[in-house]
Amino acid sequence: MRGRTTLFLCVFAMVGALTGVRAALDVKAWLGEEPLTPERILQDLVEYFSQRDPHGIPVLKVPEPIEMPDRVAASQITFWDLKISGHSGLRLDYINVNLTTFTGVVRISIPKINLLGQYEWPGWWSTSSGLTNITMTDIQVAANLQFGISAEGLLKADGILITLNYEDLILGFEGLAGEHALLVGAADTFFSTIIQPLIVGGAQEKLTAVINERLEQRLKGKPFPNSISPIDYLVAKVRRDMRESGKDLISVERKDVDLAWGVSVQLKNIQIKGLTTLHRTHEVSAQFIDNALFVTIQIGTQQLRAGADWSVSASLLPAVGGHLDVEVESLAVTVMAKQPADIRSPPVLREIDVQLGNVDRRWIGSGG
Repeated sequence: MRGRTTLFLCVFAMVGALTGVRAALDVKAWLGEEPLTPERILQDLVEYFSQRDPHGIPVLKVPEPIEMPDRVAASQITFWDLKISGHSGLRLDYINVNLTTFTGVVRISIPKINLLGQYEWPGWWSTSSGLTNITMTDIQVAANLQFGISAEGLLKADGILITLNYEDLILGFEGLAGEHALLVGAADTFFSTIIQPLIVGGAQEKLTAVINERLEQRLKGKPFPNSISPIDYLVAKVRRDMRESGKDLISVERKDVDLAWGVSVQLKNIQIKGLTTLHRTHEVSAQFIDNALFVTIQIGTQQLRAGADWSVSASLLPAVGGHLDVEVESLAVTVMAKQPADIRSPPVLREIDVQLGNVDRRWIGSGG
């Protein structure tokens, strides 16, 4: 299972909760015959999201229906011989990851889930038992995630809250005793006291444990400080790496630009200084909406200095040239891009906004 993305972990863990994965399911059979390598996961996800309407559980070959081999306890009721169907209609509706606050929201929907099997329900005066047929329609599941830094400096999931809503709940129980029939008659009460524990149950703890296990595997030996957010730490690391590699002063290769009417502009000995003041200006976030990934990056720098030798030439006219120095008080850039989930489609730059502080120019040479 190594190499699975956090997104896939979220979906898999929540679906696991919905389908009662706490019981002894033969999950290994869902992996298929080929090894579950990162390459295979990527290929399966590409094929999954290349569909016009991607639905179902990606990568895993989950049967429909799922047959539960063990007994499953939910509050006072015990279920067995369960067959669960409808999960093939699962859709990933929305993801919002804020890399500044390190919070995330994942929403999935399932048109219908059906549980068919046997049940036993002890009561004060009698026990209800027999066949059960439970159907939930228009299911909406949301997981709110909060990440933090542990005492060891490891990124970890601090809190996960899973909520579940539905449009309709159709309950079918054979052999209900009178005391249980009253409870089933109040479907909302039945859902909150019986079905909600079955569906959500320990899913929050399970999802937290799975994510933290993967994060520890991937980030072991790469601690974060707990004094700043992880994204600011990464930006600071980029600044430090640039300084240590001598990239505080960047040289750019010669640039030639041909304009109209035979005019040519040449820039050489181009040098830029100040990129090591790179910092985050506002939030950095990623959203998954309508089968596409939307990314917003807002970064800036403090004072930038650039210099270049320039020359301009034109037909039948003598060339002129000199040196140009530009000093920018500050630079802020906002980039908004869209990447369709089908990665075979190219990304689209939706918006780029550049804000410059005061600009000071100094010319030396002809035309200065």
